[in-house]
Amino acid sequence: MKRTSPKQSDSRAAASRLPRWRRTLILLSLLGFLIFFFPVFGGILNPVNLGAMLGFLALAAVFRWWPGFVRLLRRVWSRRWGRVLLLLSGAGLLALTLLVLVLCGMVLARLRAVPEEPCPTVIVLGCQVRGTAPSLLLSYRIEAAAAYLEANPGSAAILTGGKGSGESISEAACMYRSLVERGIDPARLYKEEEATDTLENIRFSMAVMEREGLSGPAALVSNDIHICRAERMAADQGLEACGLAAKTSWYSRPTYVLREALALAYYLLSP
Repeated sequence: MKRTSPKQSDSRAAASRLPRWRRTLILLSLLGFLIFFFPVFGGILNPVNLGAMLGFLALAAVFRWWPGFVRLLRRVWSRRWGRVLLLLSGAGLLALTLLVLVLCGMVLARLRAVPEEPCPTVIVLGCQVRGTAPSLLLSYRIEAAAAYLEANPGSAAILTGGKGSGESISEAACMYRSLVERGIDPARLYKEEEATDTLENIRFSMAVMEREGLSGPAALVSNDIHICRAERMAADQGLEACGLAAKTSWYSRPTYVLREALALAYYLLSP
């Protein structure tokens, strides 16, 4: 039997080691996977973080087996149709990446939104209710609204949100009960219990303002990642409004920022 010398073993082990740049990119890809996987422990699993997890795993696999991936690209590039396919795919991927980065930047730019002047009307946008209790995101909106109403006793609030699947009461009713328990005068609170999405939140709240004689500008209370899209929708509906950012749980923020960027793109591109 042919024996392998220690020097030969060392040289083979060195050759089998991945270059530092590949190891670094693999680790970064796995870190990206964990960032979007962690919210699953909080009950957050949606197409956005699932897609992001699969994307980062695919990147880790590409960098792990980089030589084979390069050989595959070269074989495809050697064909005329392959060159066209790779060029179009590369251009599309680059354009999509730049678009998502710009939209994420727009979302992140409004994370600390606060009205510069006191607003006579506060609109608290609806969010999921679990049975009769507010979800974590909705509880953050309630906290922000309560703090603002306590600091501005002349302001009234419209609580907007209907009753959806899995909800025993409407989102508006849940917010109303929570704010009254925090000491807010019920006479300052107006419930709007028909809206099913952000656009309806704004439209139906505008109808309440007109009916009740409430004046603007309005402070839109929502979680910080949602403010950018909500403000744009309000402006498109002719409502003078400024965001009042509530918290978002730190572990879910990357998922929600990416989801909001995609939702913003869908809204901007919708007819």
